[in-house]
Amino acid sequence: MRKLLKTTVAVKFISLVLFPCIVMGLISFPEPSCHPPRYSYDVVRGTVTLTCPKDIYPTDESREVISEWIKYFNSVYPDVTVQTEFDDRANWDVRLASKDIGDVFWADDSQVYELGMEKRYLMPLDSYAEYFEEKSDLGLDLNDVYPILREIGTADGQLYMIAERSEMQTFTYNKGMLAEAGLELPPNDWTWYEFKEYIKKLTVMSENGTVLQVGAAMDITSPQTYIFFCTGTGGELFDQLNEEVDFSSKNAVRGLKKLTKVLEDKYVYPMSELTLTGEYASAFAEINNENIISKAAFIQLDSYSKLQERAALYALNGIDWDIVSFPDFEYAASPCSSCGYGVFSYTSNPAAAAALCLSIWTIPVQTEISQGLNCAVPVLKSMQEDTVWHYEEYSEKNYDAFLYNVGRAIPGDFRGRVPEKVADIIEDGMTRIFIDFYSDGVYSEDDALYSIDFLANDTWESLHKPRPVQTPIYTPATTMN
Repeated sequence: MRKLLKTTVAVKFISLVLFPCIVMGLISFPEPSCHPPRYSYDVVRGTVTLTCPKDIYPTDESREVISEWIKYFNSVYPDVTVQTEFDDRANWDVRLASKDIGDVFWADDSQVYELGMEKRYLMPLDSYAEYFEEKSDLGLDLNDVYPILREIGTADGQLYMIAERSEMQTFTYNKGMLAEAGLELPPNDWTWYEFKEYIKKLTVMSENGTVLQVGAAMDITSPQTYIFFCTGTGGELFDQLNEEVDFSSKNAVRGLKKLTKVLEDKYVYPMSELTLTGEYASAFAEINNENIISKAAFIQLDSYSKLQERAALYALNGIDWDIVSFPDFEYAASPCSSCGYGVFSYTSNPAAAAALCLSIWTIPVQTEISQGLNCAVPVLKSMQEDTVWHYEEYSEKNYDAFLYNVGRAIPGDFRGRVPEKVADIIEDGMTRIFIDFYSDGVYSEDDALYSIDFLANDTWESLHKPRPVQTPIYTPATTMN
């Protein structure tokens, strides 16, 4: 009875006291940072924390990039205090779940869908980008950003990640092998069909079928490789609007068969963790991942950040080398990846956090990132001819290769475009194709891709359920310090 009385009194208190206050606007509840009120955009002050991965910035020298980024930002917004922290990326999931990560934190393109659409840890930045481009002295010009770099950070039409660099797939190649075969140096505007002729002429076999020199080495189990083939022939693999994948279309199957054909001909060495058996084990008995630098004419380079490491291997083996773009296909298909930063949806200072994050897309910050300890290919069109991002010790190389196909690029990692469980099915299914190919040769591109579609779409459909309601902490602009 006493408990009932207390409950009745509490209900009456809420009805008589709180309800009129709510109606009159005297009491307001926190609004999600992912949908901030318009009036907060121009209040850029207070404190924000920037969380960076310490494996990418391990030393004081490497962290100068972050310091220069903040220095430029503070030249525009001196009333914002930016606190930096460097942590192990392995802690990200726990910190996100416990809501104690920085207002702005590092992410890569493979996480965009998961953190933005599934877990709602990233705040959409589209409206902020439009506002700061028009109203701020930040120097933001959205038209100066390569469209593919905006697409990489976007999921379901919303911008979640501000890409800090461009990572187009390219090839490095052995100039001596080409000269010995009487071949001209490849141009950046070459096609897959021309590439195939090159690697055919550059593959050298002994009389017993052992490959002594292979035309190309590619990481065939990497999504950036097989997506290139399935998309380049016209396959439209991902439909975020209808939440479907389509790997088994006629065009996608045709593209994958182009890849398996050069594998059958042994013009390409599978630079992957695959076990070769039978004729393939015999054919590649003298080639492995350790000596591939001196055995392959063309070697896939999946990241500009790995150029120095590749150059060192060529130097160690006394090989004259250069770079060339990924060959072009019938349809836009050049794989591009990136990493960058996003705004935590639970931030208490969304305007300042968004401004800091978006400042990555300005010329001063891109210049600092591009010429840092580990150079990076800039994301701005206006910097394409700038040599600030070139390595001085290899200044004569063909750096145009890293941006030549940027206008015909596609997102290189599908994990940033579909739910994690769907991505797992695609990756496992595609890897299984190549495992079967190199084990007993019993495989079917049509059947395998159909199975991937069936399982992936069934899984995606099963995920159609209401997302948990989250209430991020939000401090209205009028009360910010």
